[in-house]
Amino acid sequence: MSCIYVQTWQDTYLGVVPYGYLSEMTVSQHEKAFLRELRGRHIVSYVAEINHRAVGFITGGYERNGDQIYMGEIYTLYVMKKHQRRGIGAKLVSALANQFNHLGLYSMLVQVLKQNPYRHFYIKINGVHLQTQPISFAGEILEAETYGWIDSTLIHR
Repeated sequence: MSCIYVQTWQDTYLGVVPYGYLSEMTVSQHEKAFLRELRGRHIVSYVAEINHRAVGFITGGYERNGDQIYMGEIYTLYVMKKHQRRGIGAKLVSALANQFNHLGLYSMLVQVLKQNPYRHFYIKINGVHLQTQPISFAGEILEAETYGWIDSTLIHR
């Protein structure tokens, strides 16, 4: 998962986030971060494979900022560039939403950088733009957009 994470960040965010941040990203650094993230939280994750090779993944769990409406949250969703636009992301989101439903979480949201060229994917699968807000990232102020599904069974599958 860490290889996918680093590669997709470097492919997607060049010119968006500080270059120093992207150039210093390492697989081992993010592998440790993922392990820390998994400890102490109820996190659901799925990996997409083609020919026994991971090409994408999604993680999610309970919404982290105390939202009273949206109970679940997509924490990460990454698909390798050469495997995008094949329905992999939609299948990963659908799998996560189904698991959320089994956990009694019927609404969910995701936050994505506004300059992410793939953010419209969430609208395509019936996400509704909820808000745009500034966030501090790597010493800069960037804008993030939040998309949500009040009823995650409405996600285009």
